[in-house]
Amino acid sequence: MARVLWPAVKALSLDVTGTLLVHRHPIHETYAACALWAKLENPPSAEELKPAFKEAFRETSKSYPCFGHEDNLSSRSWWALVVKAALRHCGRNYADQDFDRFFRRVYQHYGTLDAYEELSDAKPFLDWARQQGLAIGVTTNSDTRTLDDVLPMLGFHDHLRWFVCGREVGSEKPEPWIFVETYRQANFWVDGIKREEILHIGDSLAADFCGARAAGLQAVLLDRSDNQKVTQYQDWLEHPEISQEDVKAWTLRDLGEVKDLLQRSIIQQLQ
Repeated sequence: MARVLWPAVKALSLDVTGTLLVHRHPIHETYAACALWAKLENPPSAEELKPAFKEAFRETSKSYPCFGHEDNLSSRSWWALVVKAALRHCGRNYADQDFDRFFRRVYQHYGTLDAYEELSDAKPFLDWARQQGLAIGVTTNSDTRTLDDVLPMLGFHDHLRWFVCGREVGSEKPEPWIFVETYRQANFWVDGIKREEILHIGDSLAADFCGARAAGLQAVLLDRSDNQKVTQYQDWLEHPEISQEDVKAWTLRDLGEVKDLLQRSIIQQLQ
């Protein structure tokens, strides 16, 4: 039986990284290039930095969750902790002036277009959804810099009505409170909307699919595994026991398939 969304969807919530955009270059390669630019003594290689960044990101996320929400850390301060930890895991310790030179280069890079690449199906899908009268927003575990700088830089902000991120809410997917904020903001644009009338779309089984469903939203899972640039950065997140058949039924390969699902559901609901 063909999948059908029910009840009718009135608003879309989308993840950002891996759903709308990706990093143009692997993070460990960027860090290695910045280390060479900064003329660090014995600069760490990309091969060293790959596992080092992963561990640094994990431990900093656990020590200062939601990008330092509770500790009132700025985005820059939080990322400085990650980068310093990545160097430490490579067995490197630099003087402050050397680290600052290196870190500024890293942080500047992620404020440029060269750092990001929009996924080819993203804007066509957003254009179509907006034409259908659907309210569209993002629900992301990324920090505020993604909302305030990256999305506008890539021209996504004009397609969106609301912007929810863990740093501002103090809760990250798959926790329910971030989706409560999604519902609250969707309700501003669609007065009286019910949670089950919001469809959340993302590429993480734990954070997006299971998290949204547990909070009362409908959800589909994007399988971006054919795109090598899509990376699950929070791969430590656990999901509850769930039927693999259920997951398979609601897993789609791209946003074009999400569009087809929405169209099919609209037709079904009119019959």
